[in-house]
Amino acid sequence: MRETPPLSESGGEYARGRWLLYSFFFILYPIHVKTYFLHILGCAMNYADAERIESVLAATGWAQAADADEADLYLFVTCSVKQKAEDKVFGFLRDLSKWKEQKPGRQVGLTGCMARLSSNRDSAKQDALLSRGASLDFVFRIEDTAQLPDLLGGELKASAPEDAEYYRRYLNLDPKRKNTFQALVPISKGCDNFCSFCIVPTTRGREISRPAEEVLAECEKAIANGAVEISLLGQNVDSYQKSSAAFAELLDSVAQLPGLQRLRFTSSHPKDTVEAVMDVMAANPNIERHLHFAAQHGDDEVLQKMNRGYTAAEFLEKVKLFRQKVPGASVTTDIIIGFPGETEAAFDHLKRFYRDAAFEFAFISRYSPRPGTISAEQMTDDVPREVKAARWNEMNEILKEITSARYAALQGQIVNVLVESCEAGVCAGRSSEMFLVKFPGDAALVGSIVSVKIKLPRTVELIGELEK
Repeated sequence: MRETPPLSESGGEYARGRWLLYSFFFILYPIHVKTYFLHILGCAMNYADAERIESVLAATGWAQAADADEADLYLFVTCSVKQKAEDKVFGFLRDLSKWKEQKPGRQVGLTGCMARLSSNRDSAKQDALLSRGASLDFVFRIEDTAQLPDLLGGELKASAPEDAEYYRRYLNLDPKRKNTFQALVPISKGCDNFCSFCIVPTTRGREISRPAEEVLAECEKAIANGAVEISLLGQNVDSYQKSSAAFAELLDSVAQLPGLQRLRFTSSHPKDTVEAVMDVMAANPNIERHLHFAAQHGDDEVLQKMNRGYTAAEFLEKVKLFRQKVPGASVTTDIIIGFPGETEAAFDHLKRFYRDAAFEFAFISRYSPRPGTISAEQMTDDVPREVKAARWNEMNEILKEITSARYAALQGQIVNVLVESCEAGVCAGRSSEMFLVKFPGDAALVGSIVSVKIKLPRTVELIGELEK
């Protein structure tokens, strides 16, 4: 039997020789760590989903690539709220055919709102996307994320039926956070509202709420790991647990967690938002002074066609109440221009409504029929494209006017900013009101809350300097 050299003088030479042998072996036979590149499109919920996907990939030995050129796997987390978003994905898929040819064994996968059936090219039943994207190797529902290693290995178990317990198991996957100071925490998925222009109930399914104790547990863990800010996510947070009081109670419980400096939530549905939520916001200074309140329109007939469940007057009354209870807070919104039946009179109502609400900012889009929605199947897209464009431009001018006036009033004031990034000596972050603020600084400030004095208000951002 061969004896192991003693760990003496000769032992040091033996260790060095063994190290050289191993080094020579790894040069001849390098170990290749498979890498992935995530292409995330859409809302904050998709970014939260991506963090759970990354945790599964990391647990099975995959590493994140610096860019797509270095990756073995290109994975889409998709949005399908608008047809344009889906069309972009199909364009990317066409471009990825060349990417796959450059390196044998590369794979392309897709999940998110576009995915309907977890499947690959060997599956007996396949998602329709596999027939449309030649470069696409597999598709999986976000609830099936735990099966991702099977898909990558060419195997796939039967997709489980959609139910609350199955979705809860997915949400309880430990997310791989992009940074430690911000945490995206889903509280529900899906939507039961069936707005006539929206595909979400089809793509994300019916609403399923997560138990409060699981939400609180994830929040506590995020804070313990350094989270300064938590964002509670849901397609409609206000209908959490299908109770008018449940979200207010959850919001208050999270706000009370020791160590939490900032708390946000999105999205709210105006018909379900109750006064109790506003009271909780007013009572807890660590809840951000911002409400994203998606109006979609300001004409009652258009709102009825959209199946929004409220009138313009009811919406404005809630905005007024919110501003009274949380002074200085900002209200942002979504607006759709050119919805079927939008007459000149309806557009005039929208403009007046927008001015009455005095939104700090709005995401304004032009209506286009979304296949699979009620409006696309049962209504006529009767507003000409050039009319939509003109109205869109006019609404954006109103936006600039109101937002500029609100920002101008902040000149000389000091706002607290959570620094999210710092490049080339310029730091950027959000105030409590969700205003974008930029100021000179260095990377050491990222992840901290600092005081910034506003020097130069602009249309979509505020320029300031660090308050010493």
